[in-house]
Amino acid sequence: MAAVLSTIIEHKTGRDHGRKIKARRHRGCGQKQDTLMKPIFVQLQCAPGKTYEVADAIYQTELVSELYSTSGDYDLLMKVYIAEEQDIGKFINDHIANIPGIVRSLTTLTFRAF
Repeated sequence: MAAVLSTIIEHKTGRDHGRKIKARRHRGCGQKQDTLMKPIFVQLQCAPGKTYEVADAIYQTELVSELYSTSGDYDLLMKVYIAEEQDIGKFINDHIANIPGIVRSLTTLTFRAF
């Protein structure tokens, strides 16, 4: 059984000033709980007027650890954890990029600095 970690995320928007949303992060379906996970940050550009729909669809996947509304060229910033050996591009294409309303994505990998 996959371990689920729950966290409360503050979703900041201009209208609702800090709506609290519960998000879940799975350690991985069918993976051992001691599998090493790596964080990936993905910025998403949404079609005009679709940001809330995209955010709701992302939460329903239960794959996201954190999700924020952002200013600038991208509308959303999400943090997900995937297994060290998992293919990042395939994960993004299979679980994120196919969500209706997403126009563009930018994936940022992290490296252990110390």
